[in-house]
Amino acid sequence: MSLFALTLAALQTAAAPALQPPPADWRTRATTAGVWSWRNASDASEAMFSDSRGVQLVIRCTRATRRITFSRTGAAPTQRIRIATTSSERQLPPGNMLLASDPLLDAIAFSRGRLWVDATGVMPLVLRSAPEPARAVEDCRS
Repeated sequence: MSLFALTLAALQTAAAPALQPPPADWRTRATTAGVWSWRNASDASEAMFSDSRGVQLVIRCTRATRRITFSRTGAAPTQRIRIATTSSERQLPPGNMLLASDPLLDAIAFSRGRLWVDATGVMPLVLRSAPEPARAVEDCRS
């Protein structure tokens, strides 16, 4: 492999660090203070988690494509998000978008009490389960 190829590979690795799995004790941490809300639009359904700083997480269903996009405030759009529930854990694919049929969305809807959301460069969120994310998902499945 050429020196250029090695340098390019090193730069790409440094530019996109892998997210670490949530700590083993995340299920016992206090939940992030804030509230869930839901909003309906002509082409979308959104579940939003907000705290005293404003909206921190948006789970958006685009009905026409039946895709769910996750957006974390403070993280660049290219930053991948890691989500953990009481039954599942996964780093989202590039673009943080899932098909409405993805089983991770069921794990989010049926998580027993809490959900971990992390992205490089921002504080992780430990969120309580709520009906709003499930509602956005169901809107994409209908």
